[in-house]
Amino acid sequence: MDQVTYRSPTYYELGPPPELDWRIFRGPDYQDYRREWDERALRGEAGGFPLHLDVDPTNRCNLACPVCPRTHYLKTGRSAWNPAGVWGDMDFTLFERLIEEGAAEGLRSVKLNFLGEPLLAPRLTDMIRLAAGAGLWVMLNTNATLLTEAKAEALLAAGLSDIFFSFDSPYKAEYEKARPGADYAGVLANIRAFMAVRERLGRKEVQTRASMILPEEADPESLARLKADYTRLFRDLGVAEIGFGLASSVGRNYGRDFGLQPGFVCPDLFRRLFVFWDGPAGPCCGDWDRRLLVGRADRQSLGEIWRGEAYHELRAAHLAGRYGDIPACRACSVPYLSTRP
Repeated sequence: MDQVTYRSPTYYELGPPPELDWRIFRGPDYQDYRREWDERALRGEAGGFPLHLDVDPTNRCNLACPVCPRTHYLKTGRSAWNPAGVWGDMDFTLFERLIEEGAAEGLRSVKLNFLGEPLLAPRLTDMIRLAAGAGLWVMLNTNATLLTEAKAEALLAAGLSDIFFSFDSPYKAEYEKARPGADYAGVLANIRAFMAVRERLGRKEVQTRASMILPEEADPESLARLKADYTRLFRDLGVAEIGFGLASSVGRNYGRDFGLQPGFVCPDLFRRLFVFWDGPAGPCCGDWDRRLLVGRADRQSLGEIWRGEAYHELRAAHLAGRYGDIPACRACSVPYLSTRP
């Protein structure tokens, strides 16, 4: 039986059963980090530095999934998500500076992805090694199409601590429709190989998770069956966490269509910072149009951005119940989806 079921605003997750519980192999430092993660949001206090840094190592991807904002923007010609108009990778010198400052200032974790596929980043393994060597928990999301056994070994040997597989259906036809160009059996074989390498290297503390976006049109009976089949598929592979996301329509103005949600305060404003591959920094994984930028990490220190006026005003608006005054926040799906059962 699953040990715990918990929910965040647009996502919920089945925690690991006892035999797959990676958390027992992590020490008190990790527990302290997660405690502060929760408490900052509850207190509405940002502290002097982010707990977590999201870094976009590349804006390139080998798939064009219909649900992805990147695919939508490429089809419609919208360029705000990539104003330079080029495919690029984060400069490694910039990444080194971010990690050096973060390690000195109390950063606890880093995740290496945004709208690109991180396994395409040429120096991904070096990034992981650098961040892990600085004492950070190092995470990434991947579509796993490029996750060969050799790549799995390199990632784990470099110090990867958490890997999240994006896999959008337990059924072959539906998966390959959701992930055009991906091979259902081949990707499952890659994930199976990763789990085998993790076992061989004795990395029991490494968190693994598979997650999918739930189809909005499914009836309750079909949805229950889908969740059960998905959970069974990945638990048979030894994957600990099973996640189900709620669909968010790209470009939809949720505040206009469903109204503002009284009392909503975005918890991530107090604990994380996003740095795009080319240097701009913002607070949000859903700010695909870069409307909430609070600084430039290629020109400023992370501390200056975190403690700066732009980020302070954004937090103050949320704490005062005025998230609706901010166009990007007013249009966001998270306040609406957080009210769904």
